[in-house]
This record gives sequence, structure tokens and C-alpha cells, in this order.
Amino acid sequence: MRSPVDTRPPYGLMVWTVISLILALAFYAAPLRIANGPDLMPMLPLMTLFIWSTVRPRFIPPIVIFVVGILNDVLTGGVLGVWALAYLVSLTIARSRDEDGPTREFGPVWVRFLVVLAIAIPVAWAAGSLAIGQPAPIRPLLIEGVASALMFPLFAVIFVRRRSLRGTFGS
Repeated sequence: MRSPVDTRPPYGLMVWTVISLILALAFYAAPLRIANGPDLMPMLPLMTLFIWSTVRPRFIPPIVIFVVGILNDVLTGGVLGVWALAYLVSLTIARSRDEDGPTREFGPVWVRFLVVLAIAIPVAWAAGSLAIGQPAPIRPLLIEGVASALMFPLFAVIFVRRRSLRGTFGS
């Protein structure tokens, strides 16, 4: 007989958290940036951070969010600190809205992610604009934002279904 989810050691989930964050960073940095095509890649690191922050918030302390943001900037060749700031601000605001309790339905999770996305994009644009000393192009961020908003349900359904088999999403 398996022990309940909450009493089992969380080491396997911690390892899976690290692996999923590394894979999200690698997939985000690699595909269309090499081919010089249009950037249609969703913001996989933000999506992964958000899902883990919802499922297991204690696995994603602010230092992890910061490190993922810095790695995102390094891997994509961006200005250092832009995505670290955007991730920290958006996820901190999303976490401060905890009076709802754990989310049990997919719809509210998606809406919460859209709010995080609506915060992260302007913060990243403003930080990038300040860093380069002129307005940064907004079109690539908007394309990534729309791709992220549309791809989030496909990305998150794995976590929702997996959690629904073992317990509620966000518990």
C-alpha cells in the first residue's frame, strides 16, 4: 500500500522540479532562435515556475525564481536581470493573492497565469528599455505572451491530470 502524498519524502518531486526547470530553459533558448525565424516559443520558464509555484510553492523560493531568470537571460543573450526581475515581480504578486486557498479547478489557474503574464511582459519590457536606454521592441514580447497564453492549457494539463489522480491541484 502506498503512503499518502503528503507523508512521502518530497525528494522525487524536488528532482523533477529541477529537471523540468532546466528543460524549460533549454527548450525556450534553443529552437527558433537558432533558425532566425519568428519567435513563436511560449515563455516556458515562466510557465514552469508558475505551475510549480501553484503545485508546490515551497519548492520555488525567490532565489530559485531569480536564478531561473538570470539563466534565462544568459541562455537567450538578453540583458542580465531583465527576466529575473520580471519573474520575481509577477510571481510575487501572484503569490500574494493567496486568500483564495489552493486552486482546484483549471479555469482559475489559467486566469491566474494570464494575470502573471500580464504583469511579467510590461515589467520585462520596461526593464529592458531602461537597460538599453531606448524603448525596446514590444512585438516579440507580445508574440511570446500570446503563444504562452494559448499554450498554457496544453502545458498545464499534464500537471492538472497528474495531480487530480493523487490529490487536488495546488494542494
